[in-house]
Amino acid sequence: MSDGKPRDHHFVPVFYLRQWHNGNQKLFEHKRVHGGRIAQKEVGATSTGFQRDLYAFPALGPVGYDQYLENRFFKLVDDEGAKALHRLLLRDPKPWTPEHRSAWSRFLLSVRLRHPDAVDELRAAIPVAWNRGSAASQTKYEQLRKPDDPETFEEFIVRRDPNVLDKVSVNMIMRAIENVEIGTHINGMHWRVFEVKGSKHDLITSDRPAHYHRLKEERGFISLPIAPRKLFVAANSPRILSDLLDVNPTRVVSEVNKRIAAQARRYVYTQSREANAKLIEKYFGVALEPSPLFPSL
Repeated sequence: MSDGKPRDHHFVPVFYLRQWHNGNQKLFEHKRVHGGRIAQKEVGATSTGFQRDLYAFPALGPVGYDQYLENRFFKLVDDEGAKALHRLLLRDPKPWTPEHRSAWSRFLLSVRLRHPDAVDELRAAIPVAWNRGSAASQTKYEQLRKPDDPETFEEFIVRRDPNVLDKVSVNMIMRAIENVEIGTHINGMHWRVFEVKGSKHDLITSDRPAHYHRLKEERGFISLPIAPRKLFVAANSPRILSDLLDVNPTRVVSEVNKRIAAQARRYVYTQSREANAKLIEKYFGVALEPSPLFPSL
């Protein structure tokens, strides 16, 4: 089906998770198991945060597009995102080009939209959205239909291309991540990487690591841990960034970690076994983002 190409599709990108690797080139995966207990396992970044064929559309195999999202689109997102992350970690002082800022903004959006729960919702919603427009299309089709054409516009389209809905789905998932309006907004926000070396605790991460807070408001911001001691923040107002400098690093890390653990759906990750164990036990999954994740669809 996929010509030997990878079928373990990572919804927690490997290059991102590697920032939590310890001296063994591994990190600790925390997940809730049967009975509500949280189990820990030391794993490499390639061995967690994936689902087989998550982004695959098998019907498109004959035309070579069954793994297009994984092998082409998300590869580009992650390759360019990794370069941007490298700059953020090094605190590279050189000016960011619009292309580099867009690469990081795209990655921030992808982190939210590539999760299995989000993908399942998108897969279900896209045909519904497609059908919502069918009434207007049918009216116009009836005006143009030839005698030997099918009765409905949908039949006409499917006859021309049986895989049209799968192709539309692939395209709409990419467009959701390439959202021009939101991406442009993030590009224009004030960005900063905060070093939290003075904190008593490390930052954790999870399968839902980015926190979006009221982006349309003046005090809107996005936060994302990018390493155990580094926090990326994009803010609508530079005042938010300057105010954050005055907050005790331990408090900053504690609040971020609570949010990360609370919105985690499958996994929380730490660099060491003991790190934040009590916090993870208390907050894992207690404040999931409400479903549906995309109520406007």
